[in-house]
Amino acid sequence: MRFITVILLVCFAFAKANSSTLQSYNRHVVEQGDTMYMLTNKYNVTAAQLIELNPDLKMGLKSGATILIPKSVSAITNRPIESYETHKVKCKETLYSLSKEYGVTELDIKEANKELYSNPLRKGDRIQIPVFAEVAQPKEPIVIDIIPGVTDIVKVADTKAETVKPGQYKVKKSEGKYRVATNNNITIAQLEAWNPDLGELDEGMIVNVVDPKNIPSTSSDSKKLRYIDYEVEPKMTMYSLEKMSGLSADSLIAINPALKDGVKKGMTIKLPYRAVNEKETPELWNSTAKYARLVDSIRNYENQRIAVMLPFSINGLSSDEYGKQLKESNTMRIATDFYSGMMIARDSARALGINVQFDVFDTGRNESTSLKILRDNNFKNYNSVIGPLLAKNVVAVAKELERDKIPVISPLTNTDVQLYKNLFQARPDEQFLMNRLKNYLVNFSRGKNVIIVTDNKNPQYKDEFAPLFPAAKILYPDKNNYISSYKYTSALSKEMENVVILAVDHVGFITDAVSNYAAKARTHDITMVGMDDYDNMNINNMGLAAVNYTYPKMNRHTSSENVFANHYFKKHGITPSDFATRGFDVTMDVILRQASADDLYESALRNGKTVMVENSFEYNKRFTKGFYNEACYILRYQPDLTIEEVELSGYGE
Repeated sequence: MRFITVILLVCFAFAKANSSTLQSYNRHVVEQGDTMYMLTNKYNVTAAQLIELNPDLKMGLKSGATILIPKSVSAITNRPIESYETHKVKCKETLYSLSKEYGVTELDIKEANKELYSNPLRKGDRIQIPVFAEVAQPKEPIVIDIIPGVTDIVKVADTKAETVKPGQYKVKKSEGKYRVATNNNITIAQLEAWNPDLGELDEGMIVNVVDPKNIPSTSSDSKKLRYIDYEVEPKMTMYSLEKMSGLSADSLIAINPALKDGVKKGMTIKLPYRAVNEKETPELWNSTAKYARLVDSIRNYENQRIAVMLPFSINGLSSDEYGKQLKESNTMRIATDFYSGMMIARDSARALGINVQFDVFDTGRNESTSLKILRDNNFKNYNSVIGPLLAKNVVAVAKELERDKIPVISPLTNTDVQLYKNLFQARPDEQFLMNRLKNYLVNFSRGKNVIIVTDNKNPQYKDEFAPLFPAAKILYPDKNNYISSYKYTSALSKEMENVVILAVDHVGFITDAVSNYAAKARTHDITMVGMDDYDNMNINNMGLAAVNYTYPKMNRHTSSENVFANHYFKKHGITPSDFATRGFDVTMDVILRQASADDLYESALRNGKTVMVENSFEYNKRFTKGFYNEACYILRYQPDLTIEEVELSGYGE
């Protein structure tokens, strides 16, 4: 009888807890004129709490929509969530089966998908499954008082686990086969095939995640890899090291057994590197990045304070003088346009519930002015610094702020970030663009007639491409540094596609090559490839379109009907310039990265490639250096003179 009473009491307690959870929300029907500010004041909640319960609020309030309002702050789960996985519901799947498959509770799934509190799970639904941060397990037994006077002791598993060898994986708490397979980029079928008689998984089990027949020995690996000592920086995680090195967690632990106890700041580990060539500094390996929708990963709603350092050069100028200088100074126009885009980004962030404050400093064009600004102001409270625009000034600022670990974003110019770990180079450098184009060409040119146009006075461009295409026809200029029309056209083939590579930067060669090959475009299949868009050379766009001209660029071309352009036009009455769009893209990326992590450093290491309006960003940290943006586009002229992005799938993207 006593046990029956205990069971009834426990059941009643669970029922009461479940009822409390379901009844811990109010509902509000959005009316015309409602704002986030009004709702937060009316219900005494924060914007972050509202958006966590109602993810659609990130896109703004919609009249007639019903939103959930927490009755108390305790109704919001505070479990540490690292990320979310999207799951498409299959036939006969239930919340219970999904909770077992992913190693989470049913309530965890409901908290991530609020509609499931009132709607059933249906086949075809796409839901979010939370991925929780690992929590260190206590080594001492846990004492639990289940019933007054009766104490149970729950024993903790022996912490002296078996050694995890390369190609093996130690099962974590609550992990099922799906989670283990996903974490190791394999299928459940492979997991079961490589582990015969594998039943239910238990915490601490060691399983094979690579075909045992194909696991290379340590000696074999050491012949292929060279290693460097790397000091772990603050807030780095195992995920960060995996992304940086291109190795799995198990491989990293095999190389560095100390990582079994976790990634710790200041520890020295061995990481592999490979050199592009003997003259270049070796770069850390990098895994292929995925697109990251940071707007769906916002978790840090703390106020952001950003220092904006731009060369407005308005100190001491009257309004009339400023107007005159603005017309004459290209730098002032760029700074003004860039900042106008930044303001749209700030407004957009505030609509998402992220409060951003800009402190604007006029750097002029002087390095000394930039350094004086740093001396006269306390920069320790800034989340980041955007600017200055000029290369020498941004390097000077980064040098001064490196000790305080304040991120400095260089938005427009290519700067030397080798010495400063706090400097983020937002503009892809020329060598990266060249390498991306070569990577694309190697695949695109297979089975085609390759022609390389060269310049005797600048052979370095030919040396970039010629080794990649041993069978290419190379057009050398004569002694007068001139290539005849006959030499251009006689190299073409009618039987196969022609790829013409402009390994030159002289305007004469470029215009001659475009005009000669454009004249043959009706009878020959021609794609011309170069390193620039040639806007400053006034080359006929009709000719470029005729030869399907293809080139790398840091930004793509978009329609003037995009959301940013429409918002910009409403505010300023004009369409945004490329620099205004760049200002929006750089700033919005920084804001969202800081809102999706503890700081910009963590986001750069955790989040992959992001795509904004016209620019994309993938910050990769190089050994002993700063962060480089390694994202760009390959663009191609279309017959109707539009410029479209080339699909890079299969071309090393």
